[in-house]
Amino acid sequence: MHTSIEDLVAELTTSGSETLDTDTVNQLKRRLKHDESDQAIIQTFQALQLALEKRHAQVRLSALQLANIVFCRSHQFRLLVVENLPRWFELVLGTNHKKLPAPVQYAQQLRDMAAEIYYMWVERFGNGYQRLVYGFRYLRFIEQVDFKRAVKEYKRKDPERIRARRKIRLEAQSEYLKRSLVSVQADYMRTRQSINEALDTLDNCFAILVPEIVDIFGSHGATAGTTNNDDDDGDLDEVLAIMAANRQSIDININPERVLEAEEDTENSAVFDVIRDYLRLCVQVYSPRVQIWKQKLDRIDDSAELAGLVDGLDTRISVAIEKCRDLGIDFAYMDEPRDDEEDTDEFEDAPAPVVNKQQRIRQVQQKRNSVFAMYGQQVLKQDPTYIEPSLLRDQHNHPQADIHQEEGPTNSVEAKLRETAPVVSYGADLEYWGQREVNANTTGLEIRHRFLGSARDEPMLSEAALDTLQKRAVYYQEPERKEIKACRALLPSGRLCPRRDLVKCPLHGAIVPRDEQGQLKAGFLPEEEAEAPSSSITTAERIEDLNQNDVNALARKHQTKAKTKTKAKKPKLASTRKAKLTGIKRLQQTISRKR
Repeated sequence: MHTSIEDLVAELTTSGSETLDTDTVNQLKRRLKHDESDQAIIQTFQALQLALEKRHAQVRLSALQLANIVFCRSHQFRLLVVENLPRWFELVLGTNHKKLPAPVQYAQQLRDMAAEIYYMWVERFGNGYQRLVYGFRYLRFIEQVDFKRAVKEYKRKDPERIRARRKIRLEAQSEYLKRSLVSVQADYMRTRQSINEALDTLDNCFAILVPEIVDIFGSHGATAGTTNNDDDDGDLDEVLAIMAANRQSIDININPERVLEAEEDTENSAVFDVIRDYLRLCVQVYSPRVQIWKQKLDRIDDSAELAGLVDGLDTRISVAIEKCRDLGIDFAYMDEPRDDEEDTDEFEDAPAPVVNKQQRIRQVQQKRNSVFAMYGQQVLKQDPTYIEPSLLRDQHNHPQADIHQEEGPTNSVEAKLRETAPVVSYGADLEYWGQREVNANTTGLEIRHRFLGSARDEPMLSEAALDTLQKRAVYYQEPERKEIKACRALLPSGRLCPRRDLVKCPLHGAIVPRDEQGQLKAGFLPEEEAEAPSSSITTAERIEDLNQNDVNALARKHQTKAKTKTKAKKPKLASTRKAKLTGIKRLQQTISRKR
């Protein structure tokens, strides 16, 4: 016989044994394995949910063991459990001030096993199901669930798995560091040139504003060079003598607090603008990117060479920023939005449109309704649900005038069909009936995206949306209930029976038409009398058949009882009632309290 999944789960959870029956569990596994539609998984989850809802700790303990077996083998079951974690916490751990049901010894065993199983779920499946990790943190820090025993049991039962997971974690970390190094190298090679160009441009601007100290001797060195070139025919001693004669002592006073001193004016304003542009790039783009490179390279061992190059860029950027501060550049301009370049093209003079008197009158008439913005547009005239106010006034003044004139039927067949055709009110399904392409933009306005601009083609409704528009919802109207007639049989008190039943009154039989005195109306024959047996022989045969059926039923009942007595007794669920205390036990409890 084919057993349903609900029966298998009920048999496993209500068996009363501490361990699950292996044969039944294997049978359930085969059912779940051969099911491709996940319907069996959903049925198993619902059956286990019902078992956990029962007010018996032993049933919940068996259901938790079975849920652990299915959880470790089915992804769909894990998704269902993760969605209902808060409720499962209340049923197996007693969270949110919910008490676990009796018996007490099984309730404590259920709480310990639930903590151990949930810790195992987090260790094995926590990376793929983030809610399991969140639930573990909630139980540990909010509900104060003790997982120490669960951790010890898990490590004792499965140390190899923990070592394998640690090895996998280390390999994943090293792989991540390798990918980070490759990405930093690629990003550095891609942006190194632009960073160096920006820094070189800033250095050139600084050199224009404030020359370096070496440039002070540029003119004097050039003079000595020309002198040496003129004395090519002389001796080396003569050259040395000339150079010795040209030596002079020069005193230069430098302010160490502010090496760069320059004020912005009309002549160097262009240089300051260039400095501000490249300074914005260095502060807002290049410096944060270099800092990210340094943070990633600090965690990687084999990156000394690249780290040195990145540190060099970071030092150059910092020096350039300090020089800008020495120049007195205010950094507040970086917070302001950049203005777009002004368009220098001049506007062309275009001739003004000529509007005649009739067009001006028409525009004034169209603007008379400021609430309805689409009033007077051509799109409304194409809408079949819209009607001009003038037509409404004519219909009000001439109610007998027919605005929508229909042409008569062309032949007799069409006339017959029109007579039998149902009358349907006009709606959206009739408006779009038979259409295959419908414009989605019915406003008549151009739709522009803020980034992508306007579309090249007109937006059209999809086939699914068009199918929904061509359908009409018809609501079922419940038929009116029929009046339930009263029994109206004559009671001993002289009144009529007020009971109202559909077919038969439990006191007076079938409900039949009666007059004001409670008597049957003339010409009506009750069904019991109409269907009465025609002879006493048939009645005797019926009684004999009934007696024989009773004897057979009793014999089958005695046989089933004898079979059940010979079978071995199965374990039963523990009772949830508290045992009655005898007088000796009560006396012992009183003595123990006084001590």
